[in-house]
Amino acid sequence: MSRSDDFIPRRLDKYLGEATPLTLGEVGEAWRRGRVSVVRARAGGRVGPVPQLDELVFEEDVVCLDGIAVEPRRRHAHAMLNKPRQITSTARDPGGKADLSRWLHQMPYGVFPVGRLDRPTTGLLLFTSDGDLSNAILRPDHHTRKLYWLWLNEPVAEDDPRLRALTKGVEVRGRAVWAREVTVKHRTADFTELGVVLEQGRNRQLRRMCQALNLPLVHLHRSAVGPIGLGDLPLGAWRSLRPAEVEALWESAGGRERVRARKIAALRQRASRARAAQVPHHRLEAWLSRVSVSAATL
Repeated sequence: MSRSDDFIPRRLDKYLGEATPLTLGEVGEAWRRGRVSVVRARAGGRVGPVPQLDELVFEEDVVCLDGIAVEPRRRHAHAMLNKPRQITSTARDPGGKADLSRWLHQMPYGVFPVGRLDRPTTGLLLFTSDGDLSNAILRPDHHTRKLYWLWLNEPVAEDDPRLRALTKGVEVRGRAVWAREVTVKHRTADFTELGVVLEQGRNRQLRRMCQALNLPLVHLHRSAVGPIGLGDLPLGAWRSLRPAEVEALWESAGGRERVRARKIAALRQRASRARAAQVPHHRLEAWLSRVSVSAATL
C-alpha cells in the first residue's frame, strides 16, 4: 500500500492514532480486544501475530482495524478559536463543566486543541489534525512565540524589579521559568496592562509567576501564537486557518524538515539500542540506510 515518498516508520499506536478517530487509550483497548491486525509485507502478505503497540509500522505494511485497512490522513485541517472564560480546553470535561465540545462539533473532523488555556484565560486557541505541527508548536526548543496580555490590579512602573524578574527567571514548583519579553502597554493610577511573550508553555505558567512575584493578576488573554493573531475574531467565534497561515505557522515552529530530522534521529537511537541489546532491527536498519538528514536541522 503506497502512502507517500516520505513515509517515516512509526509506532503502531501512533499510526492508529493518526489513522482513526480513536484516542490513545481507545487504541490500547482496541488492541487488547484483538481488533487490530497488521499485514507484514516481508511475511508474504500474511497476517502474523498481532504486534505490540510499540512495534514499528513501515510504508509497505497494511494496518487494519476491525478488518478494514486504515491509513494516516494525507491532508490536515486547522482552525482557531477566541476562547471565552470558564471553558475547559479539552473535548470533554470530566467534571461536567463547559468544554470545547460545542466548537469541535462545528470544526473540521479530526482536529484537536494545540495545548491548553486554563479555564479563566481567554484568547487564541489553535486546533489541528496534524500531530507533527502541534508538537512543533509546543516544543520549547522550537521557540514558537506566544503573546499574552496581562491586566494587573495596580500601577506597575516599567523599572519595577518584578517585571525584570519575569524575564530573568522565577522558580515555580522547583523549576525556573521565564518570559522572553515583557512590555508595559498601558498604565493608570489603578491598573497596568502588560504584553508578555513566552517561548515556554508550562501549565498555568504566567499565573504562577505572577503569584510568586506578588503581581495582582486580574485577567490573562492570549492574542497570538507565532504569526497567527486573533485579529477581529469575536470572543467565542472560530474560523479555519488559511493555507498561507498554516505555512507561516510551520515556519515559525521550525519547519517540517526539522520535525522529520528529529523523527529520524529517534529511529537511529532505537536501532542503536537494538544493536546494543544484540537484537538488531534489520528492517529498520535497512530503511535508515536509505535516508539522509542534515544535522543542522536537528
